[in-house]
Amino acid sequence: MKYWRIGVIYIFIYFACFGRTDITSARTCEPIKIELCRQIGYNETSMPNLVGHELQSDVDLTLQTFSPLIQYGCSAQLNFFLCAAYLPMCTPKVNNVIGPCKGLCEAVRARCHPVLQSFGFSWPSSLDCNRFPKDNNHENMCMEGPGEPSGTGSGLPVPSNKIKTQQPSCQYLVKSHLYVRLNRSNRCTPLCDTDILFDAHEKHLAETWITTWSVAALFVAIIATLCLILSNARWDKRLMPLVICHCLVNVSWAIRILAGRNATACGYDPQFPGISLLLTDGLSTSPCSSIFLLRYYFGMSAAIWVAILSYRYNLRIRQHIKEAYGTPVVKQDPQNTLFQIAAFGLPAIQTVITLVARLVDADELLGTCFVGNQSDKALLLLVAIPSLLYWMISCGYLLTGYLRKKSLKNAKIPAHINGLGTFLIIYNVPSGLLLLCMFYLFGNRENWLILIDPMNSTTQNKAPLWLYVLQPFLELLTGVLASAWAIGPRITSLCKKGNVKQQVIPKNPATIKYQQNPYNSASYQTICPPNSIVSTSMVSIGTVGRMSKHHIRKYSYTQTLPSLHDGSRRTRSSYRITSASLTGNETVL
Repeated sequence: MKYWRIGVIYIFIYFACFGRTDITSARTCEPIKIELCRQIGYNETSMPNLVGHELQSDVDLTLQTFSPLIQYGCSAQLNFFLCAAYLPMCTPKVNNVIGPCKGLCEAVRARCHPVLQSFGFSWPSSLDCNRFPKDNNHENMCMEGPGEPSGTGSGLPVPSNKIKTQQPSCQYLVKSHLYVRLNRSNRCTPLCDTDILFDAHEKHLAETWITTWSVAALFVAIIATLCLILSNARWDKRLMPLVICHCLVNVSWAIRILAGRNATACGYDPQFPGISLLLTDGLSTSPCSSIFLLRYYFGMSAAIWVAILSYRYNLRIRQHIKEAYGTPVVKQDPQNTLFQIAAFGLPAIQTVITLVARLVDADELLGTCFVGNQSDKALLLLVAIPSLLYWMISCGYLLTGYLRKKSLKNAKIPAHINGLGTFLIIYNVPSGLLLLCMFYLFGNRENWLILIDPMNSTTQNKAPLWLYVLQPFLELLTGVLASAWAIGPRITSLCKKGNVKQQVIPKNPATIKYQQNPYNSASYQTICPPNSIVSTSMVSIGTVGRMSKHHIRKYSYTQTLPSLHDGSRRTRSSYRITSASLTGNETVL
């Protein structure tokens, strides 16, 4: 009986100790050792975690696989969610570990799952949102997360400095899951071949439209360049730099068409190896950099050459007005060296600034490289303002020249100067429309890219396709106008020559019917008056047949016509010869 009591006591002590050890092991908390999950609002966790890991080293290896997604910045709560799932909170006050709520999981999954799908991955089964509690209550406690994009949930308190290691995200942008943030430039870059502002159908339509116009513009520009090179006209040489600049701009569009969209607009960044991104630094690829250099440098140079031509037009108008008032004018050409320095030096300075600041970027719709496709500041400072300045200088000279010409109606302005003024007026119309498109894009692009209401995407403003298509069209149209103005005089002269050839048609001698001459030989008479000035008198002349020099000297002013071979006689012809009509030797047929 005594031993039985002792055995019961030992058994009781054993089960008591066993049960106590099991409960203690279930609640054992350990400090978080993984750097990614430190300072997120709690410092201790318990293993095994909610997905079956026994060691924190295994968790560390798993979280490293999510590093590209974390750097991508698809969700501001992704870091917190992963730490809550793989390293749940442990506290001695609660029997079970505290993981993420279902709402937090679904919010992160809605933003990051499309990114994984674009890379060819699916959402991990270990992070199935149905595994987590729906609500945070006294029965099932969970962490609701900081919220999107900021704020704290109604669950356990989370400090404001909860995720210091979290990279800035791109959540303020439309379709933010299609962007990545580059650390070296601190800019959000869209993925290549993504439809953010335009869909695939709109991109195909724009591609067809611009391809057609660029090919036509390049063809006309090449013909115009050859015509100007072969011409020796003075005013053709004045127009040559403008036409050549537009020809090289058209070459940049030809490079874009031949190289293709992806080869021109897409590239890779060391931060995201293997992920094709829309270029924000176009210097990394040769097609993009070459397109930028040709299009930007020679486009700005063409704008300056138009201003120079406007100045020359104004100068010629002033010179002819001075001539009309009788003021002597020394016609000298302006300093061509100074103009060349301005036309080629200023665009070079702008290009160097753009390259140093690394502001060359690609366009989503057309896939071409320029300045300001993704940066409003670069568009304003390096494209819109310089273009506006050159355009205003050109229009100022044109306006003053036109007003000067109208002030003096009797001034005879050469046709080529009037033609130059007409061309410059026509040219500046599409140039002005292009400037309006630039400033309209600068003022409204944020409304199309920045998310207005994260909860309702239907209220988001849609970018107009016509604006993005009209800009390159106007750029090509100015080149077509310059080339057409150079080719026009050649076509006109060819048409005039063709009309002259049609009017003067040589007749076949075999088909010409000559009127039969009743005489065997031509009759002529040579009059050699004794003096160089013959007084007015009635002179009877007439000689038939060929006459030698001897007969001519002995010629008598009054002779009777001999008989002709047919027996007929000719009457004497009388001619009144005045001193004004004969001053020497004449032969009268």
